[in-house]
Amino acid sequence: MTGTRGAGLRSLSGFIVTGGLDHTLFGDTVDAADYHYPPKTSVRHGLHGRIANIPARLTGYDERWTGDRCALRAEGEVRQAAVFGEHLVLRRRIEADLGGTEIRLHDTVVNAGFERTPHMFLYHINVGWPLLDEGARVEADVERTAWSSDSVREQGVSHEVMPAPVPHFVEQVYEHVLRPAEDGRNRVRVVNDALGRGLEVEFGQEEFPHFFERLNLHCGGYAVGLEPSTHAVAGDAAARREGTMTWLEHGDERAYRTVFRFRRAQPPA
Repeated sequence: MTGTRGAGLRSLSGFIVTGGLDHTLFGDTVDAADYHYPPKTSVRHGLHGRIANIPARLTGYDERWTGDRCALRAEGEVRQAAVFGEHLVLRRRIEADLGGTEIRLHDTVVNAGFERTPHMFLYHINVGWPLLDEGARVEADVERTAWSSDSVREQGVSHEVMPAPVPHFVEQVYEHVLRPAEDGRNRVRVVNDALGRGLEVEFGQEEFPHFFERLNLHCGGYAVGLEPSTHAVAGDAAARREGTMTWLEHGDERAYRTVFRFRRAQPPA
């Protein structure tokens, strides 16, 4: 378990780390019968799956003008495939308006193989200094917290108002049940009133029915993770047992539309 988890942690950098395409969350070993190859009895997964460690292929980029508005676009593709295994393709388009304040992320996952294949998907969105600083706030319409790590009870650090970096901090993780807006979208923000700046992440409740908040506040690794997810914290094996796993037949696809907005902060009332 240490090795498979470590592989995921070595790729956990940058603004967005993508989890999937057939597994997210902690390492697990699951049945491989769907691939119909008797010598392959099981599949072993590491933290958040394989997709973040597979090179992408740039498929195109352009600029689109609508009147005085210019939208910049780049598209790419990542293929996760194995003989007698999954064959899933992630097609990604990133858009941003010239001089604008938002980034639009369009992802589509397709089963290009011919066997029924599990699909799990997650974004690990990292927010660090200088937006994350002492007094910064995480804002979300939380209906309830379905699960939290043991470290939450042991350390008791707030998940709403951030402290300065904490020596020897043990990560705190929460699974929050969010209350979507009338348009079916969730909006989670990190706000720094001292800077007068904030980041808002908008995603669909139907696309990502689960959401995790990860506090990694130790010195040298100071960050908050915002994690929209297709599945709950128990992961792959539990989703199969409970009947909540997403199964893709040949040609099936799932689409995900996410927006990141950088804006001036609105002080709390």
